[in-house]
Amino acid sequence: MNYVSKISKIILLIVAIFVFTFPLYYMIVVSLSTKSTIESGSLLPDLYFGNFISVTEGMWAETIVHSLIITVLSVIFTLLITFPAAYVFSRYHFMADKHLFFWFLTNRMCPPVALLLPYLIIWRSIGIWDTIPGIVFAYFIFNIPIGVWLFTSFMANIPKEIDEQAFIDGFSLWQYFRKIFIPASMPAIGVVSFFTWFFTWSEMFFASVLTSFNSKTLNALLFVTLGRVGYGVQYDLASAAGVITIIPGLLLLYWARTYLAKGFTFGRV
Repeated sequence: MNYVSKISKIILLIVAIFVFTFPLYYMIVVSLSTKSTIESGSLLPDLYFGNFISVTEGMWAETIVHSLIITVLSVIFTLLITFPAAYVFSRYHFMADKHLFFWFLTNRMCPPVALLLPYLIIWRSIGIWDTIPGIVFAYFIFNIPIGVWLFTSFMANIPKEIDEQAFIDGFSLWQYFRKIFIPASMPAIGVVSFFTWFFTWSEMFFASVLTSFNSKTLNALLFVTLGRVGYGVQYDLASAAGVITIIPGLLLLYWARTYLAKGFTFGRV
């Protein structure tokens, strides 16, 4: 009976691996194949790199640059704002602090697509539609809650006695942050950076509605490329661009893998 159970688990594991990895494998195959091979439905690539060359030129190259700039700025501004805010939540108690912290969480629970229309109207009226600062600000609003949430969970586990001892020893607030608190919070900084990058880099709906040409991201271009009139579905270019969008996430996941479990240690909640 145990033998049958082990075989069943192995079969289920193989099926699960196939279901989750085959779409990724086929996307890589299509990105490395010519159009004739794609039309034939072959599961083996031609090792043709022309698709990747094409998506690093012209409009594709511009959207990749836009995506990188928007994502990097989102990470930087999120860290600069959420780190001191989380420090206050983890060290001080003030009126309605728990309610304010919960309000941050409820903002992140709201589906971004539900706010697309109001954002579009507001962004057009104040003149930041189709600008890099405009889309960065839109992402920043949704990155603040997750940043404060994760930072606070880490900082709550750092004893307050460390703060008191540092100030008794004559450290200024800046010296304390630079020499003690920031180095101790590096795992949190890594996790918040990862989730901020992940949300901003992979987001498509905001980028499709709040950008047009001057700040269009790679994901937004992918969204419209699949249905371009007169071109049909450009499977080859879309697959190559899809592979490019995955690479930064995999690198960041490898870098932050040791810290992700700590990111879900909700010391505050």
